Amino acid sequence: MEKREVYETNSKIYSNVLLKVAIVLVLLVSCSKQKINNPNLKWIMDKYGCKGYRTIELAKSIVSKNQMINNCRESDFIQTFGDADLVEGNFLSKELFYLSQSNCEGSELVINSDKCYIVFSFEYGYLKSINEMCE
Repeated sequence: MEKREVYETNSKIYSNVLLKVAIVLVLLVSCSKQKINNPNLKWIMDKYGCKGYRTIELAKSIVSKNQMINNCRESDFIQTFGDADLVEGNFLSKELFYLSQSNCEGSELVINSDKCYIVFSFEYGYLKSINEMCE
């Protein structure tokens, strides 16, 4: 084997190793911190509203941006907002309740504390209105 062939083979191996190391580093850096820029993800990740992302303003913004009033079926709505914390009603008239701005310890809801909900009202399977309710 000539010196040139050995050099080219070693060079290719070295290049492949560097490429693999670079890919691993990029993956580690990109996955190390979860950045939430998507408002829908902020909403979904804020279970019980403990992080303060779930607000009536964010809800209205998402609904407005996606033109959901009178156009959005319940199944599509749930894909956007995630499962509700409480559901009341039937097919003709249903309300989905999402806890917001809750009293939490860490990421857990404090039992027997005051609660605020953002209420999404549906009629005949379509989103009709958004309200806020505290108890």
